[in-house]
Amino acid sequence: MKKKSYAKINLTLDVIEKRQDGYHNIDGIMQMIDLYDEVEVKNSDKFEITSNSKDIPLDERNLVYKVYKVLKEKYKFNERFSIRIEKNIPVSAGIAGGSTNSAVVIEMIDEILGLNMSLDDKKQIGKSVGADIPYLLVGKTARTRGIGDELEILDSLPTTDILIVNNGIEIATPYVYSNIVPSGNSDRIDKLINVYKNKNYDEFFKGLYNVMEKVSISYCPEIQNIKDKMYEFNCIKSLMSGSGPTVFGIFNDDKDIKKTYDYFKKIYKNTFIVKTMER
Repeated sequence: MKKKSYAKINLTLDVIEKRQDGYHNIDGIMQMIDLYDEVEVKNSDKFEITSNSKDIPLDERNLVYKVYKVLKEKYKFNERFSIRIEKNIPVSAGIAGGSTNSAVVIEMIDEILGLNMSLDDKKQIGKSVGADIPYLLVGKTARTRGIGDELEILDSLPTTDILIVNNGIEIATPYVYSNIVPSGNSDRIDKLINVYKNKNYDEFFKGLYNVMEKVSISYCPEIQNIKDKMYEFNCIKSLMSGSGPTVFGIFNDDKDIKKTYDYFKKIYKNTFIVKTMER
């Protein structure tokens, strides 16, 4: 069985407070994009993960391995699987490549074994492994709160072309969280959500923000350079996704986004024009 596993971007990301369990409560808006990996799951006499990518772990560090282990413990099955991950999504990029692989593996193992899991069951398994997985199982435009697992589904964002640029530098998410000053409230997000619900999309795009940018840019100034160059090419908004280093740009003009793509593609191999979507 084979499935596409789609990436996501954080259209907006705020860090509200540190929790007693060491995690942080966030508030933001997530959006699926049509950049995807392909994941294949087959019955096998041994469990193994293989990939075309040399940049991902193939052992117990991989989120797919962790999801399999949690499923096996909960549902008490003995079946083993050979899992092949064909990577297109940049690794450690802030756009949930590992998490989205894990989400489709939950779905495929459920289907192959006939576990009859509800969406809530899948989300609970996902949450125990990675905070982004519950969202990726849903795959709609959504406000995300808690550790990212509390979802408020919003009306679909009209299909929008977005430029994605990843400079290949890995930024550890724990490092970013450990250096961030939480904002303490969601007022700014509330206002953005109201603008979105009124379908004032240009105003909405211009109001997008990510409080993680300051920390990640101090670690990797190249992020700011990419953002600045996108504005030189007339984007209406350029923002880092997640903890970075991926930068996305929203443009009003097809010619502008194509010119920007042509510029960055010569510098960074992981440059893509993608569309927003829903699963």
